[in-house]
Amino acid sequence: VVAGIVELEAMLTKAGCKVGDALYLTKPLGFGTITTALKRGSAKDEDVKTAVSWMVRLNREASEMAVAFNLKGGTDITGYSLIGHAMEMTLASRVGFRLHFEQIPILENAYSYARLSIFPGGSIDNLLHFESGVHYRRELEEYQKMLLFDAQTSGGLLLSVPEEKKELWEAKAASAQLPMWHVGEVIDGSGIEIV
Repeated sequence: VVAGIVELEAMLTKAGCKVGDALYLTKPLGFGTITTALKRGSAKDEDVKTAVSWMVRLNREASEMAVAFNLKGGTDITGYSLIGHAMEMTLASRVGFRLHFEQIPILENAYSYARLSIFPGGSIDNLLHFESGVHYRRELEEYQKMLLFDAQTSGGLLLSVPEEKKELWEAKAASAQLPMWHVGEVIDGSGIEIV
């Protein structure tokens, strides 16, 4: 079954990251935590509405911008979490990632549920499977770590932008009012550093 046709020169892959690239995320984390709280009957309506408003946003504009900028490295963040999908990128590209915790967007109200250890089962699986490749260079509470492993539904894109395109990339995202967070860098080495 053919699901679609891709132009190879316009394709982003997990293997397209280069040392020195800047890493950008297009949606916040926390969807899994909030939707799990909803299933357990403990989520506030406004928190669910906020999460859903992000989940229904398409990644189309960000992906079209990535193709226009001729980016080569990227993936979507779904059930394997930010860390899980980032780890796949580091392995495929044979590089390391440095992620800045304070720059990673997390829905503010997801913290209240995370502190109560409300996470989807997939988040626990992600932690068990991927944490061995994570190096924490700063102190984080367990609930903060878990949010990095939060299984997302309809998450954003994690994009690898060459350093020489970074300034124009940020300007274009701002002018298009496209959510875009600079969350880290591609580094020499392996695995993921959290700083």
